[in-house]
Amino acid sequence: MPSQTQSENNMIDYAALIAQHPWTTARDRYCILSPDSDGFLCGLLVTNFLNWEVAGFYDGKILISKSGVDFNECIFLDVEINRRDVGSIGNHLVEFNRNLVINNHNFGECIQPNILRGFDGKTSFQRKYPFATIHLLLGILQEGGVINNLPESAISPLLFADGVGNNLFGYPENCLDWINYLKINQDTHILHKFLCENNLNFYQIMQYLGRFFAMRDRFNATGYFNGANFVQGGNNKRTGHKIKITNGQGAQINLVSNGSNFNIHSIEAQRVQGFIGEVARMMGWQYLDRKWNWSNFDLKVLQKGMLSGDSTIASARLNNQTYKALFDRNPFSLAMTASNRIEYTIE
Repeated sequence: MPSQTQSENNMIDYAALIAQHPWTTARDRYCILSPDSDGFLCGLLVTNFLNWEVAGFYDGKILISKSGVDFNECIFLDVEINRRDVGSIGNHLVEFNRNLVINNHNFGECIQPNILRGFDGKTSFQRKYPFATIHLLLGILQEGGVINNLPESAISPLLFADGVGNNLFGYPENCLDWINYLKINQDTHILHKFLCENNLNFYQIMQYLGRFFAMRDRFNATGYFNGANFVQGGNNKRTGHKIKITNGQGAQINLVSNGSNFNIHSIEAQRVQGFIGEVARMMGWQYLDRKWNWSNFDLKVLQKGMLSGDSTIASARLNNQTYKALFDRNPFSLAMTASNRIEYTIE
């Protein structure tokens, strides 16, 4: 199995990551985002500082990408892609048992913090990476001389992304370990002033997050497009920070046929653009509309599956044998969403 492992006693080597994955600081690339606040933050970062273009979104069930652009040539941000030549960066645990010899383990072009430290779900689930992809990407791009500073107002989206604020106080020992590994405890790190300086108290942190939640909720969905009509209501609570392109059953929603292509429904697109614009302002960046695509997408539907300790909700029980068998099917992406559960997609 290809390994990115660094000794866990060492700190991350950002320069080595850039040398190994030069796409991290390359200019004028296409990218595919996860459709939530962490993906949006990554998209804002690369469109503002590297002149990248957001070509589409991938939610683990459906992949939409700009017509005429090969998604295999895109960089995937906030999602891990198990393909030999496809660049990606994410924060999810993707290995169940790294000591197994398996076929089709193709995360060589994926920057994955848990793989870097040799952490897998079988032995190290409680030590998995506790931050969002944006925190890792900021450290890499700072090392590459792409970005050097952030305004104080950036604290709200940085604490909100992937529930980082909850993790800081729910898993403090793990967060402290990763803060050291990522070099955030060094005063030169771009995130040092947000996570390591003592000029914020708990009350202020709650105020920052409270204001962010109130902003997010202004953009909560009021309904969804079911393929024929826009349906008011439905499961639309606290969705202001994400695009919904599939429902809970995996069926596509909010996508409007445009001949042989698809557009994100105008109500959904405008709602999400409003949220992204507010986040951009907090980060001290811009929402560059010309760099974000909301229409004329090719659509790729993937087969979603699950391995779980509870075989009643999964296609098979998670163990060494089923994990190896999964890779024999060459999964496109996967993530351990619990200590005994892997969700995956097959092309």
